[in-house]
Amino acid sequence: MPRIVLPSPPVDSEQTRSFRTHASYIRAFRELALGNSGSPLEETLAGLHASATPILFKPGGLPSSCDRDQLLACLRRAWATARLLEHTHALAQDSEIIRLANSWGTIQAYYVMYGAAQALMVAKGDTRPQMHEPTKRRYVGLWTSCGLQIAPWTLAAAAPGTRLADADGILGGPGRALNVDLHPWVAWQGEQAWDIAARALRSTRQLLIEERLAKRRQEKLTARKKQWRLDQQACAASGRKPEPEPKVGRLTTAEREEAAAGFRPTTIADYLFRLRIKANYKDVTVFSDGPTSDSEAAQVGADLVALASATLLVHELRIAAIIGSSDLVKSMDAVLLQASGEAIGGMAHRRDLHAGLS
Repeated sequence: MPRIVLPSPPVDSEQTRSFRTHASYIRAFRELALGNSGSPLEETLAGLHASATPILFKPGGLPSSCDRDQLLACLRRAWATARLLEHTHALAQDSEIIRLANSWGTIQAYYVMYGAAQALMVAKGDTRPQMHEPTKRRYVGLWTSCGLQIAPWTLAAAAPGTRLADADGILGGPGRALNVDLHPWVAWQGEQAWDIAARALRSTRQLLIEERLAKRRQEKLTARKKQWRLDQQACAASGRKPEPEPKVGRLTTAEREEAAAGFRPTTIADYLFRLRIKANYKDVTVFSDGPTSDSEAAQVGADLVALASATLLVHELRIAAIIGSSDLVKSMDAVLLQASGEAIGGMAHRRDLHAGLS
């Protein structure tokens, strides 16, 4: 079969600019989760497990009356999606196909987060939310508002003045002023991952607020039109000249400020959902046409795989603290046994790490 060669995009195309920005954001979240040592994923996951266990694995509370079948179903969906992400990256990383694979990889990374978060919610005895927005809203209470400090999962962007937030509205930061104006294209490194991740969350929050304002404007326009129709009836009855139909629903400054200030904190779950919408609906070519080289695309794929596996690990630790590490490991063993010798990457390694919990 002849080798497929995709044309290289212009170095300054809209897709390339967008790709660079999101590649930087994804890398920042991955570095907050696993560091920037460049070590193999197995080593960085072991390091995360060691540092996160004292924070997240605190058994001994009241037993949860959770729906174990629902819990396992949520975990299986997250695990299966992570395996698809890993396998696709492993098969495609040395070919041009990686650029196409990353479009699905961003979607899969979100669904790993979605399934893992819902599994933890169920483990805590709550009902599983049926839609994306309730899941993202409850994620805030699950991680950002629960008193834990483990980035990037507890990091969030809120309105300035929010309790416990810094001057720019960042919750769960590193305890220093963040440079939220740091451009994602600069050659940032080390502790600057905090600044880039905060910028990603702030920009995501702004997009969500703009959507909220658009909805409020439409609601106001609908109300104005309803009142206009009533007024037209009165005009017709009195013989007065009819007024023109309203075309816009402008918000006052106070209404805009209230909508922005009242919006919930924005988390990594919101950012990954933003990528899902972008890659699946709004700009389906950004991850296929955006990279200027296959190596750029391969790095994004590797970062998505690492971030997904780290996300599963921290959720699994909290679930193990509730249902018991032995039950979690047994559930993982059942899935691994069904793999029938397939390479299952991060899951097998996480299983071994969890097996050492006591």
